[in-house]
Amino acid sequence: MKKIGEFFDKKKTDMKFKRAGRGVKLNESTPQPSTSGQSKPVAPRMQPTTSSQMAGQAALSRLTPGPGSARPGSAASASIKAQAIAQLENESERMKLSSQYQSGAAAANLDYNDSQAALLVSGVNFRCRCSMRLKKPEFEAHLTECLLMQLADDPPSASATMIYTLNKDKDKIRIGVDTICKYLDNVCLNPGEEKYRKIRANNKAFQERVSGLVGAEEFIQAVGFERKILTHEESETDFFVLNEESASNIDRLISFKELLKSGAPYKPVLDRDMKVYQPSQRASQFQLPNEFYMLTPEEIKKEQQLRAEVIEQSSVLRTKAMKEAEAQKALRRYRYALIRIRFPDGILLQGTFYARDKLQTLKEFVQSQLDNSWQPFILTDPSNIKLTDDDMMLAELHLAPAAVINFSWDAEVMADIAAASQGSLQVTYLKPDAMRQLQLL
Repeated sequence: MKKIGEFFDKKKTDMKFKRAGRGVKLNESTPQPSTSGQSKPVAPRMQPTTSSQMAGQAALSRLTPGPGSARPGSAASASIKAQAIAQLENESERMKLSSQYQSGAAAANLDYNDSQAALLVSGVNFRCRCSMRLKKPEFEAHLTECLLMQLADDPPSASATMIYTLNKDKDKIRIGVDTICKYLDNVCLNPGEEKYRKIRANNKAFQERVSGLVGAEEFIQAVGFERKILTHEESETDFFVLNEESASNIDRLISFKELLKSGAPYKPVLDRDMKVYQPSQRASQFQLPNEFYMLTPEEIKKEQQLRAEVIEQSSVLRTKAMKEAEAQKALRRYRYALIRIRFPDGILLQGTFYARDKLQTLKEFVQSQLDNSWQPFILTDPSNIKLTDDDMMLAELHLAPAAVINFSWDAEVMADIAAASQGSLQVTYLKPDAMRQLQLL
């Protein structure tokens, strides 16, 4: 009989080949999680709270036929009943708590009840290339300092990045870059002619197209132009002068030109602000700051009402056009999405995303924190629908501005692992490093 360790090694290898796809080498593609089936370890169920029971009774009362309602036994009535039952089951599922966390909460004398105020999310943070964590309003000033410091180490790259990052007018950036490239082209075509190696600082074209751009003069000097005072029309004037040796190195000048033309603005990296929470009845409670929305304060006040309408509409048959229209509204409404991933043991993994981030980005975040990252998993939305379209944006999937989604291991793979473990299987989810960040919600 094979050892369990050998079985897991073989299983990991099989999954890598399965993810790689037909005819693709393992080192040439990123593994994609399988989405076939799901399985949840059995856990003890707790009694729903009083408010949950009232919500369930209200849902079931809607099944009572009235004037113009669906007839008992009809397809519409069966569908509504199924949705009501699913809502009750989902509520019960959210109430699951492992015994160790129950005792921990009791020891801390914590009282999680439905009347408690919703959790306040502190806000959105970004990371600079120097690893500093900042709010967006603070980021521009900080980035300017970073780029100026980088000038000492890599003047051409830093100054090119400054041009694209610290100037807002894209047309002026394009004109300035084209002008500098023209200067370099003239030198490359005429390296021996002195007039092409000099740029007069008060020249009208230079003043209008280049001088006003942050980082432009720094780039010119990084190429090798030196600032000098020369006589021009019987007066002393500032010039940028390239010496003969630098002008003769055509390959170097061409590389600088390509560096500038291929430049791009440095954008702040959204900090996932990862958090890991103990099981909590407050998992679905959110109070988000205004920066999550692309709305006026008045429109934000209507957000709760709009979300209630979306929940009500979820039981109504909608056409594809209606769904697409709703998705477009969501894209215009939200900037960010706060996602909590609930694991079968009740643990919550939280991360911050752009509302326009694709589902694949969310899956990669989850996979990066899994103890068995090779193992395929399933994500389901609050309506218990599998999330399978990796190219759809979070807002399109109705996961913005905030949502709790559910995680489970792929059922087929779990069945194979369980059979090989012969009853000694211990299901794990998050990495030990992630679990060390566990905190109360």
